[in-house]
Amino acid sequence: MMNFDIADIVISPWIPVAWGILVGFVFSTVGAAGGILASVGLISVLGVQNPNLIKPMAQVLTLVTPIVAVPLYFKQCRLVLSLALILGAGGVIGALIGSTLSVSHLSDMSIFKPVFAILTLLIAAQIAWHLINKNKKNSAETDRASSNFESLIEHDGNPCSIGVKHNHYSINNISFGFGNENFSFHPLLPFLTGMGIAIFSSALGVGGGFLLVPFMSIIMRLPMFIVAATSALAIAIHSVTSIANYMRLGVELDFRLLGLLLIGTILGAFAGPTISKFLHESWLRGILCGILIIIGFRYLGFF
Repeated sequence: MMNFDIADIVISPWIPVAWGILVGFVFSTVGAAGGILASVGLISVLGVQNPNLIKPMAQVLTLVTPIVAVPLYFKQCRLVLSLALILGAGGVIGALIGSTLSVSHLSDMSIFKPVFAILTLLIAAQIAWHLINKNKKNSAETDRASSNFESLIEHDGNPCSIGVKHNHYSINNISFGFGNENFSFHPLLPFLTGMGIAIFSSALGVGGGFLLVPFMSIIMRLPMFIVAATSALAIAIHSVTSIANYMRLGVELDFRLLGLLLIGTILGAFAGPTISKFLHESWLRGILCGILIIIGFRYLGFF
């Protein structure tokens, strides 16, 4: 057993390592829910009861996972760099706003948990609706790109042969190809969305993947194979901002506990990119949905 003074807990050191592995694996696999799982672990598994300590600690874990996973995804040509940077730029502004407000207004666990749960369940409902009511006509390009990529991997092909390739940049439109299909977006949409998501995620102390992934997969209609890496890099950008601001506002991190969590997270993050390319897109959506539903009901007190 180890005593962690700042977190005010006594616990066996293998527990934070094991939970860190789960956090890293889930986040690097589906590009979301890592910060949510980190917060759940800190509160319900490790017993930390200070919300202002939980928020930046959880965000450190969501920061480390992209450092490990994004380069692996980049080698597989599954990262939309332009989109990640635009989301991250908006996220920097949102993270400063959200973390500043949260220190004073979301420091009570009785307020923190219900807000956390409601947002999680709303996103789970979005993803579940999309799985049940998948519109083949409107998502034809996404379906074809995913199918082409899945087929290539099944035949041991090189992912970069049909991976992300940017075609056009302008102030009004950015376009890229993936899976032998073309996709495009207006830069203002992800910038504003990244800012809004970062306000919520930094205030709650999570990475924001639980909002970024549905935005990119449902609103932007991008294949899940490129959503995970793009989400992870955007999260890394605004997480750095949020963590630094929490510390500037006087929050002290428990570095001993954080070190054990990071060891597990790094191990889990290495496994995610390798395993996820063998999973069908519907599986990835289903995994994310299931995780969010369980966490949401747990924090609303159903079990």
